[in-house]
Order: sequence, then structure tokens, then C-alpha cells
Amino acid sequence: MGSRPIINVHNPATLEKVGQAVSTLPEEVPGLVEKARQAQSDWAIRPLAERTKILRQVQSALVDRADEMAELVSQETGKPFMESLATDIMNAISVADFAIGRVEHLFRESKVDLGKLSSPMRLLGRSSYLVPRPLGVIGLITPWNYPLAIPYSQAMMCLAAGNAVLIKPSSTTPLTALRMRELMEESGSPPMLVQVAIGAGTEVGEAVASSTVDRIIFTGHTEVGRRIMTLASQRLTPITLELGGKDAFIVMKDADLNRTAKAACWGSFVNCGQTCAAIKRIYVHRSILDKFTALLVKEVRSLRQGYDINDPTISVGPMISERAVLDMEVQVSRAMEQGAKVLVGGKRTEGLPGHFFEPTLLSIPTQNMDIVRQETFGPIVAIMTFDTEEEAVRMANDSAFALNGSVWTADLEQGRRLATTLKAGTVMVNNVAYTYGLGATPWGGRGESGFGRTHGDMGFEELVERQHLHVDKGKFSSEIWWPPYEKENLEAMRDFTGLIFNGKRDRLLHRLLNVRRLMRR
Repeated sequence: MGSRPIINVHNPATLEKVGQAVSTLPEEVPGLVEKARQAQSDWAIRPLAERTKILRQVQSALVDRADEMAELVSQETGKPFMESLATDIMNAISVADFAIGRVEHLFRESKVDLGKLSSPMRLLGRSSYLVPRPLGVIGLITPWNYPLAIPYSQAMMCLAAGNAVLIKPSSTTPLTALRMRELMEESGSPPMLVQVAIGAGTEVGEAVASSTVDRIIFTGHTEVGRRIMTLASQRLTPITLELGGKDAFIVMKDADLNRTAKAACWGSFVNCGQTCAAIKRIYVHRSILDKFTALLVKEVRSLRQGYDINDPTISVGPMISERAVLDMEVQVSRAMEQGAKVLVGGKRTEGLPGHFFEPTLLSIPTQNMDIVRQETFGPIVAIMTFDTEEEAVRMANDSAFALNGSVWTADLEQGRRLATTLKAGTVMVNNVAYTYGLGATPWGGRGESGFGRTHGDMGFEELVERQHLHVDKGKFSSEIWWPPYEKENLEAMRDFTGLIFNGKRDRLLHRLLNVRRLMRR
């Protein structure tokens, strides 16, 4: 076995070293899966009340150490302390609270409605049930932008459903995941139930995707998601993909423009725009374009960039790396070549030591530009106009991505109507990008934004298998379709099928009694 590489973690805002983590070797991943599987076999048979008690202890520990964990998140990502509390800690706690409270409902056995066959099956002493069971070990491959909210919320959903987890956090932000596991075990989580594999995605992440885990939940870049899906398919491992976004923000002419501009500013530049559900395309009714744009520009200019955990007035942190900053510079340059106009921002932030890029608004003359078509994982937002509802919907839906979207209007009926026509996993009316923290609501998209759901009942459905249990009271010695085949059985089968599915209910009881007679012979 080779030597273990050391990952040095630096704060992207200050470039100072935060700490270090020891990498997992790819060949160690199968052993981690096996350890998790052993722990899961015991966890799954524990009484539900006992599992719930332990998870509540974990929750209490995170609440008690909220500031400590938020500070670590800020150190690893450079994001403002307010954002670490609101979008990492709060979201994590909220989703886990839903999971713990909902788990009793999750494991209720349900009887299957057999439709037209219900009465015949009941007469024959037969019934079907769905019995929820944990899948086993869930592999979580998580990104750097929300190093606590994403792995914690997903892990707690998995644990509540009776599974174990193997977490592969981003190699950029491994310290938060390691501290999270420590907190879980200190709070009573069984040893080995939560495993963490540290290392590069191209090595350790791919090892997880190729392992014997029972499901993979991947959150990250679309192209990486395709690679993970390819590897998982070799073992037919089911997968949930939460990928990129290009979220649309539609401003109708009757919207409250002051509130809408504030929302657009936050939704565009939260986490320095490094959020899958951040606003990337703003569509404004032509009649209010100038007024709305002026308000939004004012909001953006008021944002303070920097890094200081003790300064609550800092609103925008850095990008995660120098490479990310260079990518923003290329995207702005390309957009200007294609006819975009910079309204505010557009360049690297001066006077700060880290990887800072200015919050940027671009006025876009046409939808068919790279800045509109391609993913932008950073603080750049394109503003365009529309004249009719139909045009707004057509432009918003003209994207390969479909994660989130929002409609802004004083007419709630109009807002709901437009929302239902938008191609996105979640559409909000008069709010933006915060429902990840509503644990009862599903999270996910379609198209280039991936498939499957986390959170809510839909998320739970991807963490259990509903085994079909069919119970026969054993009243009869044979079935009419069992050999030896006879003419009388054939006629009974023909009559039985026709009467049930052709709706001739008046003769059904008589034929059923004849079937019972044949089966008792």
C-alpha cells in the first residue's frame, strides 16, 4: 500500500493555511465500504426509537457548536460568517430535523390496492404489502461550496432511513467533513457507521463510484456527474445526480421592484455566486427594465467584499480558487466580445489577498450567447428583456439546465400559472434559492441539472427499497394455472379473466366460486 498524500487546506480569502488532512488511498475504499456495511447491519435492526434518540443527540451537538462549525466552514471556503450560519448550519439542522421527525412514517408498512383484482384476491385469501427496508451503504460525493449543509443533511437522511454512509467530501474542504464525523461519533453515532474518504475526485471519488455501495448521491459539476454515472453503471448502482444550474429569474411589470432587486442581489451573489441554485439569468419586462436595473445596480454596489469572521457587514466572500477567478475573467471577456455590456463589476477585485472577483451584472442583447447558454459558477449574472408572458417562459425554458427558477409578481394567480410552465425542479413565486433548507420539500432538477431527488419524502424514497410482500393464507391445494392443464381449467381461466376486466360483475361471484372449487381438488 502506497504512502498517503497530505492535503493542505488554505483559506481562499486570505491564502493562509487552515489545516491539513491525510488522504485515503483509492485501494482502501472497499474496506471502508465493508466497515460501513458491518455497522449498518446492526444499525438497521435497532429499534426506531433508539436510532431516533441518537440522531437527536447529534442534532443537539450541532446546535450547541453552531458557531464553532460555522467558523470552520468560513475558514475553508472564505464565505461570510453570516452565510456559514444561514446556508450551512441552518440548512443542515433544518433538513435533519425533518428527517428525524418523518422517519416513523417512512417505515410504516402499507397494503397494496390491487384494483380490479382486490375482491378476487380477498376471496382467495391473498394480499400484498410494501415493506420499507434500508438500502445498505450510501456513497455521498459532495462539493466544496456547502461543506456542511450538503453532507450533513444527506447523511442524516441516510442514517434516519437505516443506512450507513461513506462520504467523499471535496478535497478542497475536507476538514468540515472530518469534524462532522467526529461530532456524530461523540454524540453517540455507532463507530464505523459514518465513513469519510479524503482525496481527489479523480482517484478517491471514482473509487467510491466504482465500489459496492448500494446507491450514490453525487452533487457537483455536470461533466463530473456524467463520469460518476458511467462508473456506477458498471455495477448497476443506482445514482442520484444534483448537478449544475442556470436559474432564471422572471420580473413581471407589477412586481415590487425594491424587494425584487434585493432578492436578485442575494440570489445572484450568495456564496459569491458559487451555488447551483444561484440566479444566472434575469428576465425583466421591458417596461420596467431601466427602473429595475438601476435598483439592482445600487444593491450590488452596496455589497462589501472581504473576509473577517468578526465583521458582520461583509456580504460577499471569495471564489474558491485562482482557477475559478480566471474562468470568470474568460467568461466576461467572451460575453463582451459577443455584445454584452458590463453594468457593474466585471473584473478581479483589487486590494484583497485572496481569490476575489467583483459581483458582476451584464446587459445581454440576445439569448444565444455563451454567458447565457453555458454554466457560470461564480458572481456573473445576465440581464435580458421580454415583452410577453409567453416570451418570458420560452426564454427561461431555453436552457439545458433545469434546477430552480422564480417568478416575481403582485398577481399570485399569474405567478403560480407561470411557475407551473417553467422547466425546473423547484419554482418559487416571490422568493429565491432558499428551499434547500426546507427539509420537507424535494430538491433536484432535470436535464443537465441531473435527476433524482434529495430531501422530503421523495428523497427518502431513494434511500429505501419497498419490498413487495405477498401473503397467501394457503387455503387451496392448487392454482387453476398449475399443471396438469385441463379443459375445465382453461375455460375457467377464460371466464375469470373476461369477467374481471370486461366489467361483467353480475356473473363474477359465480365464476369465482367455480375457480375456488377447481383449486380445492
